Amino acid sequence: MVTIFMTGAPETLNVFSAVIRVVLADGVLTQEEKRLIIAIGRELELDDGDPLKVYEAVLRGEEIDGGREMTRKERVDLYRKSWLTVHFNEDESDDEAAVMKCLREELHFSKDEANAIIEPMREKQRREDTDTSSTFVDKIKKKLRK
Repeated sequence: MVTIFMTGAPETLNVFSAVIRVVLADGVLTQEEKRLIIAIGRELELDDGDPLKVYEAVLRGEEIDGGREMTRKERVDLYRKSWLTVHFNEDESDDEAAVMKCLREELHFSKDEANAIIEPMREKQRREDTDTSSTFVDKIKKKLRK
C-alpha cells in the first residue's frame, strides 16, 4: 500500500478519505452522497485539489496522510453540519447513515457524545414539525367551523 502526503490536514484528510471509502464501498455514488462529501470537504477546509486527490487515491487503494489536526470545535461543527446536510430532507438513507457512523468514529465521538451534539437540532426539528402540524390542523378546524 502506498502512502500519499498532501497538504490540508492529517485528521481532516484522514476523515475525508474515510468518508470517501464509505461512499464508494457499494460502487455507487448517489446525489445525496455527492452533496454530503462536498459539504464535508468544504467544512474541512481542504486545500484546492485535495478532495480530488483523496478521491483518486482511495480509488487506487492508497492510504492518505498529512495536513493539520482538527480542534474539538471543528469536529463538533463538522458533525453538526453533516447531520444537517443529511437531514435536510428529513430522510436519512442507509448510505448517509453509514457516513454519519464513519464520521462519529473518525471524529472520536462516542454514540452518547454524538447524540448529545445533535440533540438540540433534533429538538428544534421536532418543535418545527409540531408547529407546522398544529398550524395545518388549526387551518382545517377554521375551515370546518365556517
